[in-house]
Amino acid sequence: MATQKKRLGEILINSGKIDQKQLEDALQYGRMHNTYLGRAVVAMGLLTEDELMESLSGQMEIPYLHLLRYDVQKEALSLVDEKFAKEQKIMPLFIIDNSLTIAISDPFSVEVIDNLSQKTGKEINLVLATEYDIEQAIDLFYGAAKYEKSIKDKGGKPEARVISKEITEDTEIIGAVNMLFDEAIKIGASDIHIEPREHDLRIRFRVDGVLQQYYTVPKSSTAPLISRIKILADMDIAESRRPQDGRFSYENGEIKVDMRASTFPASHGEKAVLRILDESKSKIELYKLGFAEKTLEIWRKVIHYPNGIVLVSGPTGSGKTTTLYATLNIINTVEINIMTIEDPIEYKLGNIVQGQVNEKAGLSFSTALRSMMRQDPDIIMVGEMRDVDTIELAIRAALTGHLVFSTIHTNDAASSFTRMLDMGLDAYLISSTVRAILAQRLIRLLCPRCKKGEEPDKSVLNSLGIDGEFSGTLFSPVGCIHCKNSGYFGRVGVFELLLPNDDIVELVNKHSTANDIKEIAVKNGMTTLKEAVLDYVISGRTSVDEMVRITIA
Repeated sequence: MATQKKRLGEILINSGKIDQKQLEDALQYGRMHNTYLGRAVVAMGLLTEDELMESLSGQMEIPYLHLLRYDVQKEALSLVDEKFAKEQKIMPLFIIDNSLTIAISDPFSVEVIDNLSQKTGKEINLVLATEYDIEQAIDLFYGAAKYEKSIKDKGGKPEARVISKEITEDTEIIGAVNMLFDEAIKIGASDIHIEPREHDLRIRFRVDGVLQQYYTVPKSSTAPLISRIKILADMDIAESRRPQDGRFSYENGEIKVDMRASTFPASHGEKAVLRILDESKSKIELYKLGFAEKTLEIWRKVIHYPNGIVLVSGPTGSGKTTTLYATLNIINTVEINIMTIEDPIEYKLGNIVQGQVNEKAGLSFSTALRSMMRQDPDIIMVGEMRDVDTIELAIRAALTGHLVFSTIHTNDAASSFTRMLDMGLDAYLISSTVRAILAQRLIRLLCPRCKKGEEPDKSVLNSLGIDGEFSGTLFSPVGCIHCKNSGYFGRVGVFELLLPNDDIVELVNKHSTANDIKEIAVKNGMTTLKEAVLDYVISGRTSVDEMVRITIA
């Protein structure tokens, strides 16, 4: 691979994209993170994915393609196994005679190309595409193929999502629970809700942040189904009067995930919710999260500060932990000691010491933080700023030269300051240690295959805060086989990054309102959450309805 890396490095230097020092840094980053040079260059922020592909396309005379609206041949899909496509980051496009054309982000992967030629018996032609587009295209097209097959298996009725027979035998219960897990994982659900009602049991999946009903189960099957989940999660199956929590791993062939389960006693029986923790999501690259280019550039500088507190804010399920994990993966090097305390540990991070809160054993966020300070950490990640004691210890760590990352539940970045002030913390300690606050939400993206464009009327433009002439097109969801008739495909983060300056420090010290702090931050160039979502609406990547769903005025 050294020769190939050198060739790519030469191309980037000759085209003036990077210099020799940046090439050496990228090669070192690649060795440290076990990744190829192209991905290292993008992960370090030296180039965007588009810039890298355009440079390679021009130098190597290979076409560069935006995949998601491209028509892919079903014959090409059937020729390449989905697992192989995901592992090797390739997307089969079409077959002509004895040649298969694929999209690839690393055209120097000679071994991958040779393997594919041997597997398919075809000559391989290349087009370039970003790794992000390839990953999205694999999910979009292979997912549509599986969805189409499931519709045919159900007799051509995609809305038929009901288990019709009662489940009584243990073997049937095991099969039914496994079926729920398989289906939820296959469609990319983050949570499974199992809810007893008066006459039946409703099962909903949370997909792209929105709950959708998938199954109903006869009432008589409630107890055995809940008991099966309790057994898997090592809960007390005889106890139904108090909430319980547990965790287990689920594996079925190629599928392997962790499940976090909880039960809650309700009027018609126990409700169970399972959070699906997919290990692959912890390895997502920072640049794939949806940051605007300017915001990402600033964030990359912030996360390399020598000390202070850096907060990520937002409601539950807004992707805060994923952002922190992607951030830690960027700054994780052999020279730095990174330690975390979480509740619970959602994903395992390589070469990072992770601890988990255990209240029964007396290990809370605050007690863990005290102990961690004696472990010579450089960077500390605290799962949540939950109480005054934890925040005071985090401030003490920041004042003694440590960089502390954590999350806080607030609606926007400015509100994080007022939240901590309301908890009774000294204003000067907050203002002197908080280096940045990143507020975020997750928005659903419109399906690129079926979204419908329309000219907006004046009332819609006014509601978006767009004054004057607007010559663009706004898009709305429709629904097709690729997006499983939802109209949306995938989610992405939108971000609001507040960096305190002297004016904001003064406002914090005066206990000013969140609106006052936000006003100054906007004057200093901060992009608000609403503006970040509006950019996605205007560019046709999401809908007005989605903007209304996740933003505040």
